[in-house]
Amino acid sequence: MSFKDDIKTLRRQSNLTQEALAQQLHVTRQTVSTWETGKNMPNLETLHALSQLFNISLEKLLFNEEIAMKKNKEPSLATQIDHDVKLKSRYRRWTFGLGGLIVLALVSVGILCLGYYKGIGTIDRFDPFLSYKVGYTKLPSEKEISPNNKATNGYWTAWFTDNTMGNEWTKLTLTTGLNPGVKDPYVMAYHKGSYVKVARIVPRTYINQTYVSNLAALDALLNHKGNTATNNHDLKKYKTQIHISDTVQQLVTE
Repeated sequence: MSFKDDIKTLRRQSNLTQEALAQQLHVTRQTVSTWETGKNMPNLETLHALSQLFNISLEKLLFNEEIAMKKNKEPSLATQIDHDVKLKSRYRRWTFGLGGLIVLALVSVGILCLGYYKGIGTIDRFDPFLSYKVGYTKLPSEKEISPNNKATNGYWTAWFTDNTMGNEWTKLTLTTGLNPGVKDPYVMAYHKGSYVKVARIVPRTYINQTYVSNLAALDALLNHKGNTATNNHDLKKYKTQIHISDTVQQLVTE
């Protein structure tokens, strides 16, 4: 008997309709019909499922006979098909696993980028691509930094200059408490992106004069003091962005 006759006989002996067999194999009834008419053959994975369903060897199912191992100990057809099915399943798991890792990596990078550009300190804290920096700014007024301010609970926001060149700026939100009596106070912040690990109120004499000049230039730019090129420079980004790469002193003297 041929495969098409065998599969029909096995189905009927198991009291299965074409529709019932198709449901167990996750195929359509029309697919089962093409097997029984000889127009098509199942793939290896489906053949393996058929042999398990009808409790019959693959050799018996395909050739209507049991094939013994050859003298040279080559694997039987059943072993080869079973091996191929297992490899296919393994490759599918690897593909899904690799795809999942790629998606996870892309989502993680997206979250890190969002945290950086939106100034989310809790995300920046765990960003492996960021490094800690020391930034400086002028301490705001006592009213602005007061912990008794119900609107802010003592948190305030200001631009910090992150290097002596004056071309790296970060807008940080932090709390320092009231000035303990420091004359001409500035704030030193140890931060990673928008995450502030520690901040200290320090006197002006404690920091490099270049930082003081950078902050004075930024104040002049934002408040249109002196010979600032406000007509040629878009200052809106200082209100909307978190990180700026501008040499402010050059902008003021343009």
